Amino acid sequence: MLAIAFLNPLLLVALPLCAIPIVIHLLNRRRFQRVPWAAMEYLLAAMKRNRKRLRMEQWLVLLLRTLAVLLLVFLVARPHLAGGALLGARTHHVVVLDDSASTTQRSGSTQLFEKQQDRVRTLVEDLAARRGGDLLSLVRTSRPLQPDLWGQRIGPDLPRRIATLLKETGVSHGSMDLGLVLQATRQRAAGQRDASRTEYYVVGDRRARDWAGEDDKPRPSLVAALTAMGEAEHLTVLGAGGPPANLAVVDLQLADRLAVAAVPVTLAVAVQNLGLDPADPTTVAVEVDGKSRVVQPVPALMPGERVVVPIEHTFHQSGYHRVEAQIEPGDTFPLDDRRTLVLDVRDKSRVLLVDGQPDEDEGETFYLFAAMEMAETGIEPQVVTDTALEGTDLAAFDFVWLCNVQAPSPAAAQRLEQYVAAGGGLGIACGNQVDAGRWNELLWRDGKGPLPLPLGEVAGDPDRPETAVLVAPEHPICTRVTEVLDLLIGNVLLVKRWTTIDEVAGHGAAVVARIHDADGPPLLATRTFGSGGEVVLLAVAADRFWSNLPSTDLFVVLVNQIHRFGARRRDLADLNLLPDGNFVLALDQGTHRADVTVRALPDAGDERTFTAAETPPAGGGTAAQQLELRVPMAELRQLGAYEIELARHDGAPDRRLFARNPPLAESHLLGFTDAAFARLYPPELQSRIAFVGDDGGLGSGSGEGELWHLLAALLLAGLLLESVLAWRFGRR
Repeated sequence: MLAIAFLNPLLLVALPLCAIPIVIHLLNRRRFQRVPWAAMEYLLAAMKRNRKRLRMEQWLVLLLRTLAVLLLVFLVARPHLAGGALLGARTHHVVVLDDSASTTQRSGSTQLFEKQQDRVRTLVEDLAARRGGDLLSLVRTSRPLQPDLWGQRIGPDLPRRIATLLKETGVSHGSMDLGLVLQATRQRAAGQRDASRTEYYVVGDRRARDWAGEDDKPRPSLVAALTAMGEAEHLTVLGAGGPPANLAVVDLQLADRLAVAAVPVTLAVAVQNLGLDPADPTTVAVEVDGKSRVVQPVPALMPGERVVVPIEHTFHQSGYHRVEAQIEPGDTFPLDDRRTLVLDVRDKSRVLLVDGQPDEDEGETFYLFAAMEMAETGIEPQVVTDTALEGTDLAAFDFVWLCNVQAPSPAAAQRLEQYVAAGGGLGIACGNQVDAGRWNELLWRDGKGPLPLPLGEVAGDPDRPETAVLVAPEHPICTRVTEVLDLLIGNVLLVKRWTTIDEVAGHGAAVVARIHDADGPPLLATRTFGSGGEVVLLAVAADRFWSNLPSTDLFVVLVNQIHRFGARRRDLADLNLLPDGNFVLALDQGTHRADVTVRALPDAGDERTFTAAETPPAGGGTAAQQLELRVPMAELRQLGAYEIELARHDGAPDRRLFARNPPLAESHLLGFTDAAFARLYPPELQSRIAFVGDDGGLGSGSGEGELWHLLAALLLAGLLLESVLAWRFGRR
């Protein structure tokens, strides 16, 4: 129904002031004393003839003066036209509630999300008082296509329903794209035929990252949403932000390329100051499987500064392990003070050794095999001949060594290139059988192939061996053992013969060691190829005929360092997910049942069952039906490690792990100001949006429903008309 409300109703007590002009008029009539005067008889006679006109003029001026006071009182009381359904002016109020991960920030004793909920409740109560008969919808940014409430008529019971809904909502842990949310909401609101206009309210923390990209330009999706808004649409942003200070664990990863049981590995914890002020020194605690715990110091960090804290650890058992890093003590945004990493630790790392000159006693791979077979290396070597290379499945190996191979066949060369491009490691040891021209043709190809540098002729004099020198001690091959390698290469290694390696300008390869001196021919060179694949080129052979390298302690150290540097990196992205990702696992229906239990670790109260779906077997045929387990991260409630318990038909235990971590985008808490919006966004969009700060009002929808514009115009017109008429009547 149609009603009028006042935003400042207490000011209506001034309504009796409207009687002031009347009182003044009456007093003016009584202040003159009548005295008969003969000369006035003629004037009185004339006035009697014009009395009716004079009274009309006086009453008209009096009416205008009274109306002026009345309009002034109404103007300051701010009447508001509510419930315009009968006039076809019903408004659809769409409240968009930001439930992204950043709203878990604490402000005082409460979370920002709780403050936003309070603001939504207050807004709905205000609309229920002023806009009865309008429509209201409630949408969360984590699920714009599934509104919590849509197109409900605003009435006295709506605030209670909204309060109940808000009690049942929580933070989603994900990020939001405000532009996409508005686009989806506008598309749905366009089908609402019961309203002539739409007012959108975004209740959130107004983070700069939601409005501007890292290039300090407006978000394209948000520009598109605001540009598409019509004359009957308006956006009000209600802010509820907190302080921008934030110290976060921004990364936790395996620094080595893979983790092998009983072999020390390095874990890297990255801590960054994402606030605007310097951060005090603190500590980060790293816990493995909920048992082993190490605390490392974190220095004071300037704004934007990042530090990586290394942690050495040895996993004594293969399988799945969880590592958790946490800043102690935490800050006002605890969500990113903790991060979890799940690792699949291998029992062994498999290496393929290709022998180009097999021998019953000491072949080309004899010393390599001996150096890798030691238990503490964690390597499982396998030897094949160069003729068997073409038929070997390279995907099963982390590293491939080609030792004195004359030249791979074109098919083998192509498979080797694909293997390295996909991240595999390749080592090449030269020898007297190497056909340099063929190698360059197949694997150098003017720098387009994986070979670090082109090969040349054989050089050196066995009777006059050369020494060597380490020229790149900062190279990753030298990590942890730089001094040992420098000592052994410079004082123990003797090179009798070698294959020359031609250095090409702009080749992109790194020369680690040279023969004779720092300007001598390359002895060891590396190059990254494709998606992180590493190729290591050794100018000498892997046997004792060209150098004493295989018979020295240097060989064992160097071989293991090369393996740590170049072995295929284990991609852990499928085990460490964000809240918008999916954990996917292929199961064999002959081994596992379809129902799978997923629970948070340690016992965090989030446990549920997922059912794997049947999928056709790869390649078709009559093979057993396969199962695909898909666990949406959006359906889980906790952050950290989760355990998957697979049900096997034979009853044997089968457990896997994965981690669910917060998105880094939510860690940037810097607010977005009105001035930044005016600077970044086109001027034509300024009138379509209104910003209301933390302590501001509820947002009036650009004054929709208010009558003060009309009252101000009427007051001005009335005062001008009164002045003109008073002047005119006075002259007459």
